[in-house]
Amino acid sequence: MEPNVIMKQGRLKLVPAEKKHIIPLAETLSEENIFELSLFDRTPIDFFMEFVEKDDVYVVEKDYVPLAITGVEADGPQTGLMWAMFAKDMQKNWYSFLKASPNLVEFMHGNYYKLNMNILESNERIIKWALWLGFKADAVIKGENVDYVHFVRCNLLKKNVYNLASRPVIH
Repeated sequence: MEPNVIMKQGRLKLVPAEKKHIIPLAETLSEENIFELSLFDRTPIDFFMEFVEKDDVYVVEKDYVPLAITGVEADGPQTGLMWAMFAKDMQKNWYSFLKASPNLVEFMHGNYYKLNMNILESNERIIKWALWLGFKADAVIKGENVDYVHFVRCNLLKKNVYNLASRPVIH
């Protein structure tokens, strides 16, 4: 495999996010993601500049063209908040991305027992994607103008040392 390529599915590659990805992603970001960023008074450039150099942030590329950016932010002990944003051209590559998605989520689970995701209630395609990947809808977060569906996915193969019920009893 090529250097910096973490995983590959057909012509799609997962690579660490870099500054070189910012402009191409910002220029091709989907309308849904632009709308979501606008809810927080953020521009794509502003958001990507903040997140592109963080740990656990990756880009899905096809022939060196970025199609998605995704990452996990620590959200508590052994818990991470997974997020993803897509370029308009991801639609043309959606089925290849779906094939790669289970491996992507397993990779993202690497440092976390539990992953959370918050998805706009109006974004049906991404909600279906999350459900297909084994995330469970846990709650609806009511906002002023929009609602989010909160999803949870646990990695049952990873031990959760923070699960008090599974700790041994000491007498």
